[in-house]
Formats: sequence, structure tokens, C-alpha cells
Amino acid sequence: MAIGMKKRPVHHAGARGTGNTEGTTEKERITMVNEDAWKEIENFIFIGEERLQPADLMIVPGAPQELLAHHAARLFHGGYAKVVLVSGKFSYRRQSFAEEWKAQQEVEGAGPGGDTGVDPASYQTEAAWLKALMVREGVPKSAIWTEEESTNTFENARFCRKLLEAGGIRPHTILLCTQAFHARRAKMTFQSEFVEQKIYVSSVVTRGIGRGTWMQTQEGFDTVMKELENCGAYFSGKRMYESACMGRPASERNGRDH
Repeated sequence: MAIGMKKRPVHHAGARGTGNTEGTTEKERITMVNEDAWKEIENFIFIGEERLQPADLMIVPGAPQELLAHHAARLFHGGYAKVVLVSGKFSYRRQSFAEEWKAQQEVEGAGPGGDTGVDPASYQTEAAWLKALMVREGVPKSAIWTEEESTNTFENARFCRKLLEAGGIRPHTILLCTQAFHARRAKMTFQSEFVEQKIYVSSVVTRGIGRGTWMQTQEGFDTVMKELENCGAYFSGKRMYESACMGRPASERNGRDH
């Protein structure tokens, strides 16, 4: 069955050599034709919930999404990590975290400030705001580290690695807490920097974009298609090719940033 859509009968060519498409729109015909492709894309982008086990460190790639903080707090209280590293300044497309937050609220149609209980206007970075939300959920401040300079996923991964290395910290296992539609690109990107670490993923559905629902709205469809495009953009070029084949962190090789 097509993702997020009711199954409709497939009309085959009749005696006159034409398909009976009465009652179906062009969009529905395309969806039926590409059903297998959509499912393969869904399985690639949305990493299935992995069998979780306690990790040495949890990393949260930042975004203006309170659900990320709530999910990270649940994982912490569930005993899956004793330390959390939250990463993120604000998107390179924005001039401030406040601007990024406002733009996201407009996309989601939410009211000013949302219902987080922690005013985003009081914070300068994604990481600081998400940390405050996690503290509100009962996670000790001392258990939350922050990286507040990164403006995209590649920088999230690179700056987190450099921060940990500067502190002489070398986790063997990492639990990546991320948005569901961002899971594949986030895992690939972090694995390209943390080449010796085992990375697990636990994702949370944000903006209503998840497995089985992403094709129900234009925003969800476009977001997933953009993630697919970004996976190609992030991992094309000599640097990422050599990282994938030679096992050295991508940012230590020559090439372009993304």
C-alpha cells in the first residue's frame, strides 16, 4: 500500500489499449507508479528504532524543536547515557536563534513562544535552549555539555569531535538523539567524524514528519526529498570518498565543507 494513502485498484490496459484512469488524479497515478521507490526512500531516511543499550555519551544535534529535549531527557532518565552533549548555535541561514525559532513557529503554525515553558527569546543558541528544557525535565546541569558554534550538521559532528578530543574524552559508544527525518544524514555525518565509535540512533518525530506520515503533506514530502538530496550533497566529493574508504575523520581530509 502506498505510504500514507489508501490503496486504490490498479487499472490495466483494456481492450482498446488504454488504461482506465477514471476517478484517479494525476498525483494518485504517480504515487501508485512510484510506490516501491517511496518505500525504499522511507526505509533509507527513517532509521528503524535500533535496539538501544547504554552508551558512553549521548549527542543531540540541535534544532528549534523542544521535542528533541524531551526525548533526550527520557533517554537520560532511562539510563541510556550519563552525559549529554548538545550541539548547535543556529542555522547558517539565520542571523540569530530567535530568528530561527520564529521561522520554525511560522512553518508549524504555532503561536509565539510555543508551549515549552522555557522562553526561547532568553537564549542565544539552540544548545543553550535545549539544555534549559532538559534541566526542566530533571536532567542535572552537570550532566549536560554544550557546543554552541555549529551552524549545520557537518559542523555539529566536527565541532563535537574536536571538543571531546580537547578534553581527552574518547567515548566508545555514542547515542545520537535526533529528529526522525534527519536520522540518516545525522548518523552518516557523525560516523564520518567518529570513525572508531559505534553510533546508535534514537529519533523522535517532529513537525509530524515520520515513517508512514511524511507523504501526507507537501511539507513532509519536500522535507524528506531535501534530506535525500542533502545526503548526496554531504557525501559527494574527494574528502568524503576518502573518509568512507580510508577511515579517517572527514574534516581531517582535504575538500569542501557542507
